[in-house]
Amino acid sequence: MRTSNRIAAVLTLAAVVVVALVGQAAAKPLKVYILAGQSNMEGQAKVETFDYIGDDPATAPLLKAMRGPDGKPRVCEKVWISYLTGWKTLGEGVGKLTAGYGSRSNPAEDGGKIGPEFTFGITMEKAYDGPILIIKIAWGGKSINTEFRPPSAGPYEFSETQLANFKRQGKDIEKVKADKAKATGVYYRLMIEHVKKVLADPKRVCPAYDPKQGYEIAGFVWFQGWNDMCDGQTYPDRNKPGGFAEYSKLMAQFIRDVRRELSVPKMPFVIGVIGVGGEKSTGPIAPLRPAMAAPAASPEFKGNVAAVETAPYWDYAMEALQGKKEEINRRFEAAYLLTNDGAIEKLDPSGPGWEPVGTPAPADRVWRFISFDPQNKADQLAKNEKKRFRNVALPAGLEQWFAPGFDDSKWPSGKAPIGKGVWKHRTIGKATVKFKSDWGEGEFLLMRTTFRVDKLDWESYRLAILARQGFDIYLNGHKIHTYIWWKDEPFYRPIVLEPRHAKYLKKGVNVLAAYTNVEYDRRTKEPHASIDLAIEGITKEGLANISSKEYIRKQMDKICTRQEQKIIAGASNGGFHYLGSAKIMAQIGKAFAEAMLNMEKE
Repeated sequence: MRTSNRIAAVLTLAAVVVVALVGQAAAKPLKVYILAGQSNMEGQAKVETFDYIGDDPATAPLLKAMRGPDGKPRVCEKVWISYLTGWKTLGEGVGKLTAGYGSRSNPAEDGGKIGPEFTFGITMEKAYDGPILIIKIAWGGKSINTEFRPPSAGPYEFSETQLANFKRQGKDIEKVKADKAKATGVYYRLMIEHVKKVLADPKRVCPAYDPKQGYEIAGFVWFQGWNDMCDGQTYPDRNKPGGFAEYSKLMAQFIRDVRRELSVPKMPFVIGVIGVGGEKSTGPIAPLRPAMAAPAASPEFKGNVAAVETAPYWDYAMEALQGKKEEINRRFEAAYLLTNDGAIEKLDPSGPGWEPVGTPAPADRVWRFISFDPQNKADQLAKNEKKRFRNVALPAGLEQWFAPGFDDSKWPSGKAPIGKGVWKHRTIGKATVKFKSDWGEGEFLLMRTTFRVDKLDWESYRLAILARQGFDIYLNGHKIHTYIWWKDEPFYRPIVLEPRHAKYLKKGVNVLAAYTNVEYDRRTKEPHASIDLAIEGITKEGLANISSKEYIRKQMDKICTRQEQKIIAGASNGGFHYLGSAKIMAQIGKAFAEAMLNMEKE
């Protein structure tokens, strides 16, 4: 027995030693990759566009890697991410890498989108059997010449031409210079600060981090370019070959500075070359591409900087259908479209839907209205300003114009739409609004109508409104909606009323009122405006009908074929955001990772 116990003890000890040795061999340092840039690094491709990836045999395997056995977006078990972003408020999203770390309205919450980080991480996870940490830093609308300007580039210097333009425009040049100085390098510094913060305590983000093994900053990916491409002031020759030489210089300075800040002199660096529009794009994007890629060809960066062209992943079939996609979006965004002769389009009788609430019918209602110009100089606004909606002082006696008991009997009356001038979209459609009542001479308009309600058994309520500029809407003396921007294309837009606003609708006589303003043509300075509105309701059955696949398919069938619908479903944004296509973005992320792996091998 004693001999047996000794043998067992020796075997147990040996097993412990073997396990320990295996654990030491398996433990590896944390590999850290930094991904930075503007809106396309954020990523605008919605998860709903994933299916389209599987329709192409060439990319179907990529979709398989992006999904788990349950068909949901894959969760990487060995890849973690820290994501610094945010428009008005900066914030951080952390966790295991999966879909949802694209553009976010709330930095800490799943945004339902992907950028290049998703397939970058998936590809890296396959290539490395240790833990991986992605530190992603991205904000839309940022340039390398200003917001991401590297320290070694020095301050932004305005050219003599720029200064002369500011002077001609009547701008305070010292203030312009101060504002530029304040904006210069801000997001570069935020990027570096966040990377250092995360690396000061990697375990906060990556629980698999082993302090004994440490971490390795294994690479940096830069994906940006749009704002610099659009900046004709910084790059006055941007439409000519060599017009973006300054970008190449800034990119090289950026690489050197980041390496110095992070103490990694030869850190592999991938430059994502902007590929919007595909390989045959013209205009300033054509000379920008070689300028972005130029540092990779420099002897200084040989073997540790790679330029990845993203134009080859452009989807031309998807781009060709953008007109139809816009038409589909318009159809589903609209309460009612206008026909080419300006009339409200009649909807097909395809089951229950939204219906006007109350009598008489909206087209038969009589409105009382009055227009006026701003009374105070402080309320006046130059006619070339596009965003015009604002609160101005009302003429005497109109302070309670929206109240049910207000006496509007001396105001002009007529049916809606009330308007003036010509409102017609310059590029989309042919509809021109036809007015039934003349707005008057003033910039601002107050309007009121009444309607009688006999039943309040609708499941939901909405406003259907046609308006050129912003507006305040009142129901029975209570403000129920404010919109401060403008609309370029004329059609009736739906605004679903929250219960806290819909509660002001009552049986009997209701008063609906609106406050709005004109817009001025930037060339002719002639005013144009339009407004019409009504409250509508929908039953439970109606909601079920308009939400059904059959209804949606029927609406889409009016515009495009079933095959075209499949392609369109693969896009969720505009061309400047790579069409919001997961197929495009997934290939780009994979290409970034492969370029990084190639440099590591070398």
